[in-house]
Amino acid sequence: MASERIKYLAERFLNQTINEAEKSELANWVNHCSQDEELSGVLEQAWQKHKAVKQMPEDMSERIKALVFLEEPLKQEAESTSIHLIPYRKRSWLWIAAAGLFMIMISGIVYVKTYYPKQPVFAKKEVVPQNKADVPPGGNKAILTLSNGTQIILDSAANGLPAKQGNAELRMHTAGELAYVSTGSAATEVMYNTMRTPPGGQYKLILPDGSVVWLNAASSIRFPTAFTGKERKVTVTGEAYFEITTLSAKGGHGNVPFIVQVNSASVSDGSGDSGMEIQVLGTHFNVNAYDEEDAIKTTLLEGAVKIVMAHTSSSLLPGQQALLQKSGKIKIDNAADTEEAVAWKDGYFQFNSADLQSVLRQAARWYNLEVEFAGDVPKDRFTGKISRTVNLSRLLKWMQWSDVHFKLEGRKIIVLP
Repeated sequence: MASERIKYLAERFLNQTINEAEKSELANWVNHCSQDEELSGVLEQAWQKHKAVKQMPEDMSERIKALVFLEEPLKQEAESTSIHLIPYRKRSWLWIAAAGLFMIMISGIVYVKTYYPKQPVFAKKEVVPQNKADVPPGGNKAILTLSNGTQIILDSAANGLPAKQGNAELRMHTAGELAYVSTGSAATEVMYNTMRTPPGGQYKLILPDGSVVWLNAASSIRFPTAFTGKERKVTVTGEAYFEITTLSAKGGHGNVPFIVQVNSASVSDGSGDSGMEIQVLGTHFNVNAYDEEDAIKTTLLEGAVKIVMAHTSSSLLPGQQALLQKSGKIKIDNAADTEEAVAWKDGYFQFNSADLQSVLRQAARWYNLEVEFAGDVPKDRFTGKISRTVNLSRLLKWMQWSDVHFKLEGRKIIVLP
């Protein structure tokens, strides 16, 4: 009777006609089935009836388990917290054949243990911050330091902004966006300003040549109020996304190159020098140069750039990522996840098999937090996408599907053993 009943429920599940009560019954049966051969046999029969020609994928029982248990709680969580969740998929042609049946039924994320990547792991208890206080997400905020040392706090108002600097007018177009607009007159004096975002801040800057820069949290850019001479040069720390405009050289002889100097104490060529240069003409790219990261990552979306470090250089094509390691060596990833690299600019955290430390480093910068590990660092990996507009408690709750547990004390996250 049990086998016939589960076969019936499995068929309804595959046909997408199963109701909520039957789904709960199916989940309970699959969860408590101690004989995997019996489970596989029943599912095989249901699959053959539904797909008489194709062979059932070998890991179908695990896929069924994952879909049944993750669908509803994660769907509810997504609806209540503006979280977009991504399913984990085994990269095999057998699973691709079955994926179409299930993707419509789930908007969940499957957390994967490093030591057993095929088996979803579920939290044993709900993770809730240990105090009622919560930490809000970051927002549009930065500090502009003028060439004379004057500091201006940039928020939703333009209070304190000078009307002009040199031959550039300063305009705050919208909240979180500052533009330097050239007046067209020749620059009599070039001044250098610095925009810095604090932890929990981000900002958009339009440079005098029309190039656009997005600054992530805990980042900075030093730039001139006018670009003169044979090159355009800025200096950045932290993380920034660039959309560079093409600028013709005087007399029409070629274009003026754009150079991004990346200063980072985490990378050295062995001579005591640190940092690197990114040489571009017109292109879209992201550079992640936080000191606490293992490497400086330059990800190219459009155009072409050259990465220069002391006596080493490497050119990038769209879709490639250069990793400048702490040793000074440059490694090229020919199949970089460009969407993941720029997700922060579009308002998301996005992870593709990211380790826990990487996830928490991003969270710490955006929520202005400290992170402490009360025991050994868990070797967990996460895949998924979540809005950066949610409070910290929602991010921690999103991570509850792993076996990692947290305690929140003010602005400190403690990872429990």
